[in-house]
Amino acid sequence: MSQSFTSMDAGTQTLNDSIIEQIYAKKYNTTTTSRKDIGDIYVKKIPINIKSSHVDRNNYSPNLISADKLYNHLSNSSNDLDFLFVKYNDDSIISEQLVKVEHISWDCLDIRCQGKGVIQLSKPLVIDNKQTKKQFLNGLSDAYKIYIAKEREKLNSLETKYCKGTPTYPEPDGDPSY
Repeated sequence: MSQSFTSMDAGTQTLNDSIIEQIYAKKYNTTTTSRKDIGDIYVKKIPINIKSSHVDRNNYSPNLISADKLYNHLSNSSNDLDFLFVKYNDDSIISEQLVKVEHISWDCLDIRCQGKGVIQLSKPLVIDNKQTKKQFLNGLSDAYKIYIAKEREKLNSLETKYCKGTPTYPEPDGDPSY
């Protein structure tokens, strides 16, 4: 369902992530939040994290959210989170899909190195409407174990390379003050 927003909502500007967030804030009669918030907008007290992608650009493995932030938020059973996946071109929204976070299958997600781990959409979106929040969090735990093992291997390699015994540094040109 293509929706043109060029005249009224985006003015003469080319659509981008920020304008997309403003469009949906207006659509849901709410406001956008700060970048540090778990949701870009709130609808009926539920945070919605908007993930937009331009159909003519490559967006390999887009970041969805910090694994730690998501875990902390969902560890409170009364907290919910939705993702709104929006595809667009320069002047119109091509499609939108609102998904409860717990319905996103771990078959399309990975945790990668950034901060305490960032969840990335590493494959095309897979929805599992039968997956519960508990099952999703168990999947997060499994994915985090894989992430930690990869990070540990990388750190061990760096330790082997850089920390062989007591490091000694050459003094350039015999200069002891170096």
